[in-house]
Amino acid sequence: MAQARKFFIAALAATAAAAAASAAHAQHTASVQTNSTVTVFRPITLTKNTDLSFGTVVRPLTGSGTVLINKDDGSRSLTGSGALLNTGNPNSQAAPGRATYTVNGEGGQTFSITVPPTFNMTRTGGSENIQVVLTPSATTGLLSNALGQAGSATFGVGGSIIVDTNSAGGAYTGSFTTTVAYN
Repeated sequence: MAQARKFFIAALAATAAAAAASAAHAQHTASVQTNSTVTVFRPITLTKNTDLSFGTVVRPLTGSGTVLINKDDGSRSLTGSGALLNTGNPNSQAAPGRATYTVNGEGGQTFSITVPPTFNMTRTGGSENIQVVLTPSATTGLLSNALGQAGSATFGVGGSIIVDTNSAGGAYTGSFTTTVAYN
């Protein structure tokens, strides 16, 4: 009987070992299906429609004046001393007003608008500068229409300058870079 018991234990051990080996072999690999997606946007583009123009300003005899071009509607105003003339800048013939832009790209998408806080305009034929403080009408925008269609949006950039008794007479010009990017 002891012999039969040893045989039974040995058989049971062999069966357990074979089952363990079979289970280990069954878990050698595993698979799962994975999906993949992509959304393709048309390129974002920016077109300048009009430049920022402060028009013609008469410097004050005393003190200073701040000329403001409204970022939302392009209207021009003066606080302090000096005067505004109702003529455009003789250098560019542009009427006073804000810079305006059109953005085109993928419909329904948001984008960011970046302009520098300031830049300098330099007097033609001289080295004198007038600093321009820029103000965009928004820092973000939303393109019209829906995903899969072309979309567009517009915005403006206004600004302000200070003219004082020491401002040299003449035409001033300068430029700044406006950037848009998908969010």
